[in-house]
Amino acid sequence: MSDSNNIALFIDYENVHYGLVNQYNFKPAAGKLAALILEEVAKSGNILIKKAYADWERDDFSGVQAALKKNGVEPAYTLSKKTSKGGQRETWKESADAVLLLDALQTMFERVDINEFVIVTGDRAALDLVHRLRSRGKKVKICALESALAQELTDAVEEEIISIEKLLGIEPVGPSSKGSTSTEPTVDWDRVVKMLAELEGKMPFVGCSLLKKNHGFTQQMIAAAVATGRAEIHSVPNPNSPERPTSALRLIRDNEFVINALKVETKVVTVEEKVTLT
Repeated sequence: MSDSNNIALFIDYENVHYGLVNQYNFKPAAGKLAALILEEVAKSGNILIKKAYADWERDDFSGVQAALKKNGVEPAYTLSKKTSKGGQRETWKESADAVLLLDALQTMFERVDINEFVIVTGDRAALDLVHRLRSRGKKVKICALESALAQELTDAVEEEIISIEKLLGIEPVGPSSKGSTSTEPTVDWDRVVKMLAELEGKMPFVGCSLLKKNHGFTQQMIAAAVATGRAEIHSVPNPNSPERPTSALRLIRDNEFVINALKVETKVVTVEEKVTLT
């Protein structure tokens, strides 16, 4: 570790929290995610500024502020506005990213002793900040979910990426497939669905690593299964390492394709059984 490398760490907690919840159905223990990030970032130097941004009044973040403070991270409050659609549905408009970007820019101008910035977000909205910091000779790293990381950010920081999935021991589902070429024609999804159903019937959970090691799955196949709504990633407690849960794949049984694929299988078995009995 270099004592002369002074670091400012800015965490878009809302971005990471909801990314984990929505893509992995995983909610880290209060403060644990920040502790893992701090441990990794500290390998590069002295972290002089540590701030995390969210609307801390949300029930989702209960207990997180206190846990962050124990780790020396300042919880920065941001306002999220409720908006209604048709007078019925409420949604949240986040401002955490905007406040983070402004604070980081202010730090760039006021703290000449800071020579490295670590921005925890995968949102492409941080791209302008990255360019400004680098134009001032600052080293920039992005810490984000691989599955939600904008390619523009990866290119901008020249692969200086800290993977949150790796910190948590979660198997990445891969980046969003929007705008990419579909791999649908190369995958026999009927066979895949039936295989998963069979495995689910034999074991308590189907690990992603097991699928890739023993059943010919690729990371792209797993990502496509999740993207098409046929399966979902879920976390399984790891007794040997409680803070690094196992990433597993399970079928979404109410998905229309899954229902039809398993119905066909059921009909075939029924016919075969009748023939055998006859």
